[in-house]
Amino acid sequence: MAKYKKLKYEDLVVKLDFVPDFKTTEEIANYYDLIGQERAVQAFEMGLKLDKPYYNIYVCGTNGSGRKKFVLDKLKQIAKMQKTPDDWCYVYNFNDALSPLAINLKGGTAEEFKSDIETMIESLFEEVPKMFSDEEYEKQREDIIDYYQKETINILDRLYDEAKSKNFTVKSTKEGFVFIPLIDNEEMSEIQYNELEQSEKNKIAEDVKTLKLLALEVLRKTKILRKEMAERLRKLDEEKSFELINGKINKFINKYSYNDKIVQYLKDLQNDLINNIDAFMQDDENTLEDDYFKKYYVNIITCNKEEGAPVIYEEDPEFNNLIGTIEYENYKGALVSDFTMIKPGSLHRANGGYLVIDALQLLSTYQGWKALKNALKNGCISIENLRNQLEIIPIVSLKPEKIPLKIKVVLIGSEFLYSLLYEYDEEFRELFSIKAEFDSVIKNTPDNVNEFLGFISYYCSQNNIPHVTYKGFLELYKYALRLAESKKYFTARIREIANIIDQSALICKERKGKHITDKDIKEAIEKLYKRHSLYKERILEMYKEGKYIIQLNGYKIGEINALSVIELEDFAFGKQNRITVTTYRGKGGVINIEREVKMSGFIHDKGVLILTGYLGQMFGQKYPLSFNASICFEQLYGGIEGDSASAAELIALISSLGDIPIKQSIAITGSVNQRGEIQPVGGINEKIEGFYDICKLYGLDGTHGVIIPASNVGDLVLKEEIIEAVRKGIFNIYSVSNIEECFEILCDEKMVKDKKIMDVIRERVENKLKSYNEGCPN
Repeated sequence: MAKYKKLKYEDLVVKLDFVPDFKTTEEIANYYDLIGQERAVQAFEMGLKLDKPYYNIYVCGTNGSGRKKFVLDKLKQIAKMQKTPDDWCYVYNFNDALSPLAINLKGGTAEEFKSDIETMIESLFEEVPKMFSDEEYEKQREDIIDYYQKETINILDRLYDEAKSKNFTVKSTKEGFVFIPLIDNEEMSEIQYNELEQSEKNKIAEDVKTLKLLALEVLRKTKILRKEMAERLRKLDEEKSFELINGKINKFINKYSYNDKIVQYLKDLQNDLINNIDAFMQDDENTLEDDYFKKYYVNIITCNKEEGAPVIYEEDPEFNNLIGTIEYENYKGALVSDFTMIKPGSLHRANGGYLVIDALQLLSTYQGWKALKNALKNGCISIENLRNQLEIIPIVSLKPEKIPLKIKVVLIGSEFLYSLLYEYDEEFRELFSIKAEFDSVIKNTPDNVNEFLGFISYYCSQNNIPHVTYKGFLELYKYALRLAESKKYFTARIREIANIIDQSALICKERKGKHITDKDIKEAIEKLYKRHSLYKERILEMYKEGKYIIQLNGYKIGEINALSVIELEDFAFGKQNRITVTTYRGKGGVINIEREVKMSGFIHDKGVLILTGYLGQMFGQKYPLSFNASICFEQLYGGIEGDSASAAELIALISSLGDIPIKQSIAITGSVNQRGEIQPVGGINEKIEGFYDICKLYGLDGTHGVIIPASNVGDLVLKEEIIEAVRKGIFNIYSVSNIEECFEILCDEKMVKDKKIMDVIRERVENKLKSYNEGCPN
């Protein structure tokens, strides 16, 4: 009695007994959270609770599963309840202009601080000239000047009196003083001087010498007086400036006293303003944009106005977008920069909160991954220009003070990227200790289905599109099962479901319908397949035109129809492959032609080698396996990978070896192990539908069908046309567990008679092997 199972209509229909009764999804409560991803959610929440360095999170899963939306929504929800982080600014370093200072302020106050400083500086342009034109100041200044002028005059008078007593007149020059002797109160001429007696000349010389010494003393004292006057005037200006500025600065010191660094900056600022108070006395209008006054600018790096921690998604995580940059401007042919040209990166904006990055985007940038790792390892953000690393002669640049970093980074990427990073980057393992893995499928439970239904209701409501009817939902759900290739699971790629809803809504509106029906859903799915099925249709045309050789009736020895899947970027479909096997006398064993010409992959090669193990166990107990066998996929011009054709290869090989005719109207898919057990394969729906389409071209007569592994029955979510063909008996689907069951289906019943099928096959194969061995020379 046959052990295989011929599937019935009831075995293929998708049953959804636990879907609640409703007319349209408008009656269903909205649901907009994740569906069936409890493990990923728990891992993610664990990562958030671990408030320690290195517990950053890698979220992996398939695109369209809602992982990015979940991450951002969850982080924003948590961030609202957390403390608002400090603001950060860069200010001028009055001790080292090339090393700007980083100062932190209470969250949301950076703009106020900047405004305070700017307002004060702007006020000085008006108040300083007013202060220095004040009557009191002018009087104090004049008193100082008068005092020293009088002192100077007194000193000069003594010089003039001494000169007069010695009968000299004094003239002041740039070099000092000139002394001219007098005769009768008139300046002595050169002729008169020459007529003097030598003794008189000597006396004049002696008097000039004395007067010069006195003049030197006068010059020294007047110089001291000028210095003292300048110092008194400077102190007066300082005192007045201090009176003007100190009150303003003290007000700020009291306001920002919580940070010693701000207090010290304000003191340095006050000293600089007092020392350079003349800068505010210029005639032309000054503004903070003037180069000189840039040093009083406050460069805000972050200002956290909103309550809670920041959540930043960095779309372009390249080097400078992450850690910030220092810009330059062209000044007389040279590149110059200052602290006002420091621009923040996403690490600055997310500091004290969360930074979300697409892993593939990050790894695609130059030095972006390295910059992120360095910041996380060092616990600070160090701004540097990437271009300086590429210049032969680096540009002299600023060295801004490092900003402490406290952040939780979430990378979103694929499982493949996670594996690569984990395998080849030890720092990744250290820095990203939490993995939150989103499943590609969701278990088919009542709760999950209800949430899926709630999502559809939410999506229709949010996007202002017609709601879906009960039957429409069933079609959507079947499509979700099909994407998951299982009746037990539906796809987690919710974006693809949303795409079908959008397209169905368009069809609904074009027919002026009120709700999206099952017909709208079917039409949308059909059109989707149609748009992506050009290559499939071309292949069917080639079958129709006879360019692909195929046998769909009768029996053949050493020939079988195997099934494969052609996967394009956005579409997959099944195709028949004609496998032929020839066997002959020799000792070469099984030859895989695809392997010999390097057209097969490792998994397929392994599948072929397994055949030898099964043949040895089944047929090599009496006689040595002394034969040559050649296996070929006919009309295969591309590569082949996978072991889903290994059962078909084994059947064709045994058929050739034992001269056993097998049906050509039935195709088979399934891998086989050394025990002859049939193992599950992927793409089962596409394979069945692909062969059905080919048989349909030539006319279905009830003999056509496919053999599939029994373990794949739960994965069948077939098109209604095929399910209906099975119900009518014009197409057959068989499920098998081992090679024996395959032969029971493929062999002519007349061949068996009263024996078991494998006994007949073993007898035929052993007879062939016996004849090969008897004919082989030792």
